[in-house]
Amino acid sequence: MDERWRPLVERVAGEYRSALRDDLVALACFGSVARGQERPDSDLDLYVVTRRPVSVLLDPRLDAVMRLRDLPEYEALARHGFHPEPAPIFHTVETLRTHPWILLDIAHHGRVLFDPESVLGRELDGVRRRLRELGSRRIERPDGSWYWQLKPDWQPGETVEL
Repeated sequence: MDERWRPLVERVAGEYRSALRDDLVALACFGSVARGQERPDSDLDLYVVTRRPVSVLLDPRLDAVMRLRDLPEYEALARHGFHPEPAPIFHTVETLRTHPWILLDIAHHGRVLFDPESVLGRELDGVRRRLRELGSRRIERPDGSWYWQLKPDWQPGETVEL
């Protein structure tokens, strides 16, 4: 993560902790910001694990968190030409335990910001272990895009589970 982004990421993590209180289980940053490959139009990709379902559009607790532009840390990034928008993905603990596909990228390059009970950390360790068992590889293309080859010896009709 580029050090210029760290103050905003830490501030946003604190805002989520304040807004969601005991409902927040874990929080991680992923995507271009976590990889240190941010661009002026990069979003602030966050993975938010909660005890109960949360709706970004309907939960008033998130109003302040979604207004990044009001923060001095945002202004500091804007002076460097960055204009991030928050892009959170909310999952409950139950959904996390099903190993949704987004965990591939978070296990690869994500930064855990808050996880006092190691709930997310344990699941990420499980995903990494499973990826090693399968011989999975993240294939990067010259244009910067990528895809996952989950099981190089996969056969048609075979089901692959994380």
